[in-house]
Parts: sequence; C-alpha cells; structure tokens
Amino acid sequence: MNELDLIKNNGLVIKNKAELDDLIKSFKEDILLFTTNISMTYRLKNKTPLIDLMVGDELSFKINDNKYNDNEVSIIDKNNNLVGFIPEADSIIFYRLMDAGKKLKAIVKNKNTNSIIPLIEIDIFLVDY
Repeated sequence: MNELDLIKNNGLVIKNKAELDDLIKSFKEDILLFTTNISMTYRLKNKTPLIDLMVGDELSFKINDNKYNDNEVSIIDKNNNLVGFIPEADSIIFYRLMDAGKKLKAIVKNKNTNSIIPLIEIDIFLVDY
C-alpha cells in the first residue's frame, strides 16, 4: 500500500507525515453550523463589551436558567462579559447540542454599531477535535 500499511495487530504504519495530515485534516477544522445576529442586546445593562467586539473575535456560550425561556443561551466574550443571546427561535438547537456535551464557539463576522440597536453578525461553529 502507498499511504498506510496495516499491521496484523490492527495498527498502522505511517510512511509520510504529509499523508497523515491529509488523512486527519477533516478533524482539524471546526464545523460551521449557522450564521445569525446577536439577539436581545437591549437587555444588557452594560453595552460596552458589545460595542468593543471586533470582527474575528471568538465568543463562547452559556446555558441560562430563565423561567421565561427554557432554552436560553447567552453569548459571552473572551473577558466573560455578557454580549447578548442566541435568538429565541434558534436557541433550542444550540441548547440541546451544549446539553449533550458538544463544544460550540462563535466568531464575530460583521459589526454595525451605527444604529440605535447594535447589529453583530456571528458564525456559530461546532468545535471538532
């Protein structure tokens, strides 16, 4: 065999590091799940962390305990500041993924803070190990 040789004990012999990189490349990239806007920013007492976000910033998520929305997921910046929420209509998807132990992250894709309500577009990724 050219790329890998199988050994009797179900092991593999890798002949070339480049071939290994090609083989596991799919495990190195996060999976884009969804693009959306940060929601309910009007609920923020301090909007400074939201305004300070830059395109390319990485964000994380936290499941909330909210009696009005059982599936609420908040969006947190790198300094652990609340910057908003996943829209309620979509939150159940990400709530269930996180509840099942999946790691998610978001990247700020676009930012418009020129209006009364800041509009921050994010890409949501499933982190693939």
